[in-house]
Amino acid sequence: MKRSRALCLIIVLLLISIGSRPARSSVPHLGYGFNVADWDVARLQSMSFNWIKVFEAPQSQLPQYVLLRVDASSGTSVSQLLTDLDNKLVYKNYIDAWEIGNEVNIDASYGWGAEPSVAAYKTLLCAAYTKIKSQDPSAIVVSAGLAPVGRSSNVHQIDERVFVQQLLDTGGGACLDVVGFHPYGYSADYDAAPDVVSSDPTQNCDQGFCFRSAEKIYEVMQAYGAGDKKLWATEFGWITQPPDNCLSDPSWSGRAWEIVTDEKQASNLAGAYQYADAHWPWMGAMFVFNLNFNMSPIYPECEQMRYYSVQGRPAESALTNMPKNVASIPGNLKITPKSVFALIDVDWQPFTQTQPVYLMNYGWQTFAYTATASASAPVVPALVNPTGVVSPTAQWPVFMQIGSSGRSIGVYTGTVTIVASPGALGSPRTVPIELQVVEQVYQTYLPLVAANSP
Repeated sequence: MKRSRALCLIIVLLLISIGSRPARSSVPHLGYGFNVADWDVARLQSMSFNWIKVFEAPQSQLPQYVLLRVDASSGTSVSQLLTDLDNKLVYKNYIDAWEIGNEVNIDASYGWGAEPSVAAYKTLLCAAYTKIKSQDPSAIVVSAGLAPVGRSSNVHQIDERVFVQQLLDTGGGACLDVVGFHPYGYSADYDAAPDVVSSDPTQNCDQGFCFRSAEKIYEVMQAYGAGDKKLWATEFGWITQPPDNCLSDPSWSGRAWEIVTDEKQASNLAGAYQYADAHWPWMGAMFVFNLNFNMSPIYPECEQMRYYSVQGRPAESALTNMPKNVASIPGNLKITPKSVFALIDVDWQPFTQTQPVYLMNYGWQTFAYTATASASAPVVPALVNPTGVVSPTAQWPVFMQIGSSGRSIGVYTGTVTIVASPGALGSPRTVPIELQVVEQVYQTYLPLVAANSP
């Protein structure tokens, strides 16, 4: 009971401190996300977090926006990457953003895996960008979240600021929509100024080892022509105290100085979101590392990633209850089928077929649509419901009546253009229409036209 009361007091104090932080941005620009072990989408919904970062392609629609991390390292050839993307793009309707690689500025096994190379990474990034955009122009391509390493470049690591500079300077900005970065907090509080050396661990940001080091990355983006793009924190967080026996575990080597209390983790995570909302209009989605690695049986007790987790700690309540100023992806228009086809016997005329084309909204904002048939085409369908509204994640049929009377044998075409607004992605869409009039519809064709028979 005493522990429960103490925890309640901690949460109350955290909420009081959160409430005193800067006012919200007038224009919502943040995404609220988590790196996860288990895809606990219900928990994310209860916390009002609208993004999830995953490492395998979802095979159905999730209630959050999805950032998918794709492997891209020194051991990945362009052909391997494109094959991997082909397999994942099957599920492109369920993926909103693609992160190409992870911490590619370091030679760790979870990073580039060898001496890092900006040029080699750019080759993979541009190949991935071209492939993804060719199949889903509205997808968001994010460059690999870079590891903070300080102002030192050598065979093992490239200074993250230098890496971004070189990537942009050599044309890599044309192959990304968003720059990825990992602004971990280390020992410093969320509002510690970047590159300031202090004897107070909560204010020490020597060489940029603090959350606000993101500001320095954006300065590089501005200097090298990418100031109009967003920066995303694809990982960020603060690590908490493990059991004493874990401090000698290899995964904890060099990390002890970063440890903060559970309460400090909570206040820093909540404070980081509110600081970014109030001061960083160039920041987009921010993904806490992590939600629930501490609940996964995959990771042993002393694995350091467990101690960044927030589930079951004060940070979970602090993040749930903090004010949020959520930015939403605009409506995203997709259609099925991609075209309309009718095959009829010349003797079936006069003929009328009503064909639905489904408008699907894969975004999270409502859009209005207007469908217009090309009046000068040989086939001009009558549109039963040419205007309407499609809610987020919903689909809506537009009915097209195709008529034919007195046509001779031949192929006749038309188009319907669908425009979604305001600001919907994937708009406009064009639906080609083809009507084939033949002398006789043979038995082998009947499965195609069974619904059309008089």
